[in-house]
Amino acid sequence: MNTISKLALLFISIFIISCSDDDNSSPVIPEGDFFNGTLILNEGGSGGGSVSFLDSGVLELQNSIFEEVNEGERPGLFLQSIFFDDDKAYIIANGSNLISVVNRYTFEFMGTVDSGLSVPRYGAVHNGKAYVTNLSSFDSDQDDYIAVIDLETLEVEETVVVGAVAERIVKANGEMYIQNAAFGAGNQISKFNPATNSITSTLEVGEGLNSLQLYNQELYLLDAEGVKSINLGSFEIENQISIPESLAAVNNLRVVNNQLYYTSGTAAYSSELNASELSENIIFDYASNSAFGSFYGFEVNEDQIYVGDAGDFTSNGTIFVYSTTGELLFEDSVGIAPNSFYFQ
Repeated sequence: MNTISKLALLFISIFIISCSDDDNSSPVIPEGDFFNGTLILNEGGSGGGSVSFLDSGVLELQNSIFEEVNEGERPGLFLQSIFFDDDKAYIIANGSNLISVVNRYTFEFMGTVDSGLSVPRYGAVHNGKAYVTNLSSFDSDQDDYIAVIDLETLEVEETVVVGAVAERIVKANGEMYIQNAAFGAGNQISKFNPATNSITSTLEVGEGLNSLQLYNQELYLLDAEGVKSINLGSFEIENQISIPESLAAVNNLRVVNNQLYYTSGTAAYSSELNASELSENIIFDYASNSAFGSFYGFEVNEDQIYVGDAGDFTSNGTIFVYSTTGELLFEDSVGIAPNSFYFQ
């Protein structure tokens, strides 16, 4: 649910409660301090990662919310991503081979998945089970697998070898789609059937596949050739938007409100969804001096762009919030290496 609709829902519920004592059908607002805002995942260093929260109403930042709520608990080493199931958040720590489960609105600790994982990366949920990609050993892509987790018991009940890199995973129409590429290498997407726990089809795309997004029941990906849209019914490339020669190393594809957003160097760009070539017009350039941490985190929500800069990877990173027209709205320090944003 986006920020505007949540605020509208809150005002409507207050109005109904104050004006009608007889009406008991007012909307239910989730309880918790972290309902209306953005979760920021900080990968961390050798001391572990952390989670920050940016309140949407007042743009107030809180750091280390996991530790503040759960005294004596830590979310693990090298936090990679978060996936959700209703009111639960699952925080993947690939340095600890651990998934911590919390209430997504209160951040109260609920349990862990602490076995059956080997460098877990991303997860998706279907019919009471989580499907989590695992890189396993770094010197081979033939041992990457999907861990099938029962969300009632928090136990890995099966592992399925992918036969290629297992990175991002998204769900659509009862199927899972896996990005078989990581760290700038790879050119394949796999279709996974959770009913049979098997890879049913693969699709070869361009080299350097680095982004996979689901939008309006189509897959959008970014590789070295450009942006491709994949028809889920035929599992074939339906359209391609090329990259102009002036843009090098394009990354971080996001698709929001019929717009494509992406980065190159330290600048962010956008293009129309029906463009034939990606635009060279810069939305903003935040002139990061980080050698490897510029746009370490990047996300777009409604009319705002969120940037995480990792700096030197040993001290606290920085987040920036821009409007989609390039105006800087917010800037502050978070934990080490902010790598992703999740909207409550």
